[in-house]
Amino acid sequence: MDATTVRGWRRLRVTGTSALALSTVATNLVRIVSTVCLTRLLSPDVYGITGVIMSVFYMINMVTDIGLQAYVVRHERSDDPDFLSSVFTIHAIRGVVLAAIGVLLAWPLSILLGKPELIWPLAVTSLVFVIDGQVSLHQFRALRDGKVQRFVLIDLVTGISQTVAAIALAFVLRNVWAIVGSMFIASALRLWAGYALFPGSRHTFRPDRSIASDLWRFSRVIGVSSALTLVITQVDKLAMARILPLSQFGIYVIAASLAAAPTVFAFNYASAIVYPAVAAAWRDDSSIADAYYRCWGRFFYLYALGGGALIGLANFVVRLLYDPRYIGAARYLSILAISTALMMLTRAIESLQVASGRQRFAIESNVLRLVVLVSGGLLALALDNAMVLVFALGMVEASVYCFGLIKMAGLHQVRWMREVSIWLTLAAGFVVGELVSLAGRALFPQL
Repeated sequence: MDATTVRGWRRLRVTGTSALALSTVATNLVRIVSTVCLTRLLSPDVYGITGVIMSVFYMINMVTDIGLQAYVVRHERSDDPDFLSSVFTIHAIRGVVLAAIGVLLAWPLSILLGKPELIWPLAVTSLVFVIDGQVSLHQFRALRDGKVQRFVLIDLVTGISQTVAAIALAFVLRNVWAIVGSMFIASALRLWAGYALFPGSRHTFRPDRSIASDLWRFSRVIGVSSALTLVITQVDKLAMARILPLSQFGIYVIAASLAAAPTVFAFNYASAIVYPAVAAAWRDDSSIADAYYRCWGRFFYLYALGGGALIGLANFVVRLLYDPRYIGAARYLSILAISTALMMLTRAIESLQVASGRQRFAIESNVLRLVVLVSGGLLALALDNAMVLVFALGMVEASVYCFGLIKMAGLHQVRWMREVSIWLTLAAGFVVGELVSLAGRALFPQL
């Protein structure tokens, strides 16, 4: 192979951040295809049962979160097979415990919710936790070496396989067991892909009290933060459902879903790009600030540009996607999108703090979010004005950003010109969004 061909292949090579972006787009497209197909094959009650199962799984996972990925990526012994086996043992035991919790919750939840048809699907699907507890930890260790492409490939392959399996099973079964079966197939494929894409020595059952204690000291902060996240993600739903009539609450849910769509990339970027880079600098005793700002690549700025554009485009996007009954979602979206635009910054700062040994920041930032949201919710209830809470939701990430910047400034880690550049990018995105919105309304006056 000549030198020109080699250079051509290098130009085609997908970087870690490109892989994250492509995976996010592809995953969302797969979800759209899945929804279009399955809604024509399955009845609404199937989605009701599936929604309850997903909510239960989310709550169980968040309440028992031990920050396994962050712990393995950051630890100096991540290349030690014995260390990985000890952590794997804890993870496998957790999987069995979570499965038992899911099974035990099935009957009382079915009574509490008045849904007897929930019992067996929830009990059986909970066994997926056992499979997930067997995944290879070499994939987390590989993040230290920048192998993000293979890491995100697992999510993409799993999502595609679950969609294909669900559609195929739905053609035959036409009930909730099609979704249940697809979840088992996807988990089994994820398990296989982890070992196939990240080769290494096989994990063995190796209990280690010292590692368990160290993981507990690390994860108790993460656990509290995850529990706070669970509350934060639900407080707006509870308050808005109390304030708004059902029809208006549905419009709010549409706006919240649109605002949340881009944030998946921000979360993945912070955990897979920023966190490993800062953790490496922390281990090597090099400049954490330099490592952090090196992560501000083109996709970091593109997210900021797109986030700013979403604020300006909110009205046009809602008019383009939905009929006039849902036009009220535009007002909600334009405010909620402020937090969406800032999510990359706040999650990156949180990764910087945790990776450099200040895990408490995760709790402090979530407490701040909770204070802002609860204050907004209580004021909204007192005034019977839902927009007060919506404004609090839109500004919550701004408060966390200011708090994180103060923390960084106290450690002389802020590069002020870079911070100014990201805000200029956000402003430019907003201007572009407004211009596109104006042009769209001029070209399509019927919207």
